[in-house]
Amino acid sequence: MRKDFWANLPKDILLVGVLSVGMGTAASVVFSGGGLGTPLLGSTAGALLGSAVSSKQKEQQKLEIRECQLRLQELEKQLDTQLNFKQLKTQLIRLKDQVESLEQKQLNLGEVEGKLTQKQSELQEVQGRLTLLKQEKQDLEDRVNTLHQNHPNLSELEQLSNQLSQLRLEKNQLEGQITALQSQNQNLQAVEQSLREIQANYIVKNVELQQLIADIANKQEETKTLEKRTVELELIRATYDSLSLETQESQTRINQLRPEIYSLEAEKQRILQAIQNHTLDYQQIERDKQRIRSLSFELREKESQKRELEQIVQELEGQQSVVMGKVEALKAEKEELQEEINQMRKSTENTEASALQSLQDHLWTPNSNPEWNPNPPEKAFLDGFMQYLKAKGLAFPRRVVYAFHTSLKVQDISALVILAGISGTGKSELPQRYADFIGAQRLTLAVQPRWDSPQDLQGFYNYVEKKFKPTDLIRGIYQYNHDPVMKNRIVLVLLDEMNLARVEYYFSDFLSKLESRRSSPTFLELDVGSLPIPEAQRKLEIPKQFLFVGTMNEDETTQTLSDKVLDRANVLTFGKPKTLQLSKTRTTEDQRPVYVSYSSFEQWFKTPDQNSDVIEKVKDYLDQANNIMESIGHPFAHRVYQAITQYVINYPGVSDSNSEEFRFALVDQFAQKLLPKLRGLMIDDYQEELNKFASLIEQLGDASLTEAFIKARGSRSGQFEWKGLIYPEEE
Repeated sequence: MRKDFWANLPKDILLVGVLSVGMGTAASVVFSGGGLGTPLLGSTAGALLGSAVSSKQKEQQKLEIRECQLRLQELEKQLDTQLNFKQLKTQLIRLKDQVESLEQKQLNLGEVEGKLTQKQSELQEVQGRLTLLKQEKQDLEDRVNTLHQNHPNLSELEQLSNQLSQLRLEKNQLEGQITALQSQNQNLQAVEQSLREIQANYIVKNVELQQLIADIANKQEETKTLEKRTVELELIRATYDSLSLETQESQTRINQLRPEIYSLEAEKQRILQAIQNHTLDYQQIERDKQRIRSLSFELREKESQKRELEQIVQELEGQQSVVMGKVEALKAEKEELQEEINQMRKSTENTEASALQSLQDHLWTPNSNPEWNPNPPEKAFLDGFMQYLKAKGLAFPRRVVYAFHTSLKVQDISALVILAGISGTGKSELPQRYADFIGAQRLTLAVQPRWDSPQDLQGFYNYVEKKFKPTDLIRGIYQYNHDPVMKNRIVLVLLDEMNLARVEYYFSDFLSKLESRRSSPTFLELDVGSLPIPEAQRKLEIPKQFLFVGTMNEDETTQTLSDKVLDRANVLTFGKPKTLQLSKTRTTEDQRPVYVSYSSFEQWFKTPDQNSDVIEKVKDYLDQANNIMESIGHPFAHRVYQAITQYVINYPGVSDSNSEEFRFALVDQFAQKLLPKLRGLMIDDYQEELNKFASLIEQLGDASLTEAFIKARGSRSGQFEWKGLIYPEEE
């Protein structure tokens, strides 16, 4: 039942306070809810107050104190004789009940004191009225004497006599009320004194109880060993007999107090009836609340089912797109095969000149007259690119743009930029817009799940037709080498959904050649069978102007990347957005592209200075990280150190080791080069090493990296599951 329900009871309901101790001792105090204008206390209420509070309560309190003392003595004896702990626990609960009863009495004492104050105030008012009546009586007597002296009129005298009788009657009534109030005041004072004694005894008993609890705690260990001894059965039996005797005595007391209990029970029933009238309303409210909670729970379940269905639909759509891609690829392959069959029917021989004819098939239309910017400042270029994205209605965090741009700059050592994440986060949009803004030629390769060899990326020689079947990548490299207009122009190659197939199967050989571009010109040799084609035509140089970017969707249709690929790539993670938003509105600002040639692009590249404070700070961090990773069994060598150093030096805005850009660049490389090496590590086996790594990450002071590390470390599988660094969104 709610506590505020009692405050809403009608004022005419009598307040009944029941003070009970033990197994049936009870006393009641009844106060009227009326004001001064109603009878203050009748003879029955005064008698009940006097008897229940002054006599029975005192006697019962003395009995209760005596019983507490006897029980404490019994408990001490039982502890001395090593009584079973379960019995002590039961008696301790009874003592707690008595303590709670004493606390209830203390609360009732406060109520009695409040009523006493009220009655004293009423007594003062009655005494004031009595004084006024005495004054009126004196005035009437003076008038009677005057009338006797002045030969009064008998009719007026009779009226005055009647008034005097009525006033005397009121006086007697008020004197009776005063006498009752004085008696009540004395009784209340006695009750107050008795309750103060009870309060003092309660404090003493509470102290004794706390001491008893402490003694019991000290005896618990001894009691555990004593429970195993069978000798105590006799002591338990004796204790049981004593408790049975106590129960009989308590039953006798209950029988003696039962008449009073019945009377109190009748009063209780009357109050409960009034309470029940309000309880029905409260129960209805509780049922309504329960119904609301049930409906809320059902709503949450429906929403959860809706999200699950939406996810299933997305998965099915993804699978559908994969299947449709396969269907389109098969259709294209069918058309190619049909075309080959038709060509084979027309001619059975082929010349050396036509063997490589497919390489010359038109691939792109180069911009013959671009407005090249000869020496654009890198910072101005990036600011312009951010404005260009905004004008196109796109929003990428500046750290993502800087990380992508820097990764392209250092492709001589990290030959691939991988954009990973869930579908629909702009992984393909960013490199396409970058190519448009910088004036680069785009070359998109849609990776197919059936790719399982280097020929799928580079093409193959058809021995039946005696023709080379190139891919768009090989055609692009061939035409770039043979087209003077394309010289000094950047080509951005995009491997879309590159992990639909195993990257190691089709890209590993080509990736190794890309890595060797930094030291010397690197060539691809075309397989043309036994045709006598000059070596100069069979060998294609991989231009350093070709920048390679791959996208990865993280779902059930994709393959994971090996350490070999990750060591030679920079991986940017596009995570789930914190809030879903509609596409931003395209602005009307005319932000034109800034065409940059490859020679100008190269001017932004910086060579590390061994004596700079930036290099020293990077080396200090990496030495600490390498020591930790060596103890784990995953150390790294010079190549990783050189790749990280070049990335940090070439990150836009890095001037010294105290700049914010330095911290951003180093955080990027921790996330792209070091932490992926810990994938699959059993967390419980390397807690100390992971704690050291966490401390090192805290020194970098990047909240996103710290959050990603904690998430990888707290996986349910018990292994370190690195999911990449999610860059914070910008407002």
